[in-house]
Amino acid sequence: MELARRCLDLGWSVSALTRNPQKVTEAKDLGLHTVQGSLHESDWWDQLPGNFDHVVNCVGAASPSVDGYRDSYLNGMHSVLGWIRQNGSQVNNLVFTSSSSVYPQTDGSLVDEKSDTSGASERGQILVNAEQACLHASAELARRRSVIRFSGLYGPGRHLLVDKIRRGDPMSGCPKRILNLIHRDDAASALLALLQAGEEVKGGVFNACDGQYATRGEIANWVADRVGVPTPEFIGASEDHGPNRRVDNSKISNALVWEPEFADFQSGYEDFLASE
Repeated sequence: MELARRCLDLGWSVSALTRNPQKVTEAKDLGLHTVQGSLHESDWWDQLPGNFDHVVNCVGAASPSVDGYRDSYLNGMHSVLGWIRQNGSQVNNLVFTSSSSVYPQTDGSLVDEKSDTSGASERGQILVNAEQACLHASAELARRRSVIRFSGLYGPGRHLLVDKIRRGDPMSGCPKRILNLIHRDDAASALLALLQAGEEVKGGVFNACDGQYATRGEIANWVADRVGVPTPEFIGASEDHGPNRRVDNSKISNALVWEPEFADFQSGYEDFLASE
């Protein structure tokens, strides 16, 4: 929705597909041509005819199950390709929004777009497969095919961590594990920068994050202090073997001359909390 707002501000005509009835209303109110449907199905194809310059597949999983991931991400990507093929018109940009969860590293190492993803979880591997479906699509369908791997999104409408800390709920896992984050507005600006990039940008995979590399404990403690509640307790730290890596954002920064407006969690959360 934030990307759509920015595109409308440029005078672009924007269409949207969503399975969420509430989002249908919001999108129509924003001025988008809106279709309700499930991405992995094909009944929406004929409802979005015409020539498109840019196609951004930013679907979220319909459910956290493996089947939900497969339908939304992998089967959804194949459905997008079938729709473009049916329309019979090459698009300039085909973009799939993926996640830094494809990186399984647990040693705090710095990972970039070439880092190994073979140890990703079953859900993470589905994302990798969807990425490959996008990147390996025919040039006849899309001139430039790109994947942006977003780190943890936060900001307006994405404040579960703040709500949990305010309630005084314990935090699960290890406080020393690194969290890679990106503010919603910076995610939108990264997408738009890619859509507007010149022909010298050839597509491929891009990491998008703020590059701060703060730990879960640092973030939780700062938020607790900011909202005036006790420091949260962390439980189950010794059993936490989740991903622990620093995501490198230098490729997207250099290729697109893109920098996050919120380069650290403090400025991003402060902006969100000040608007409440």
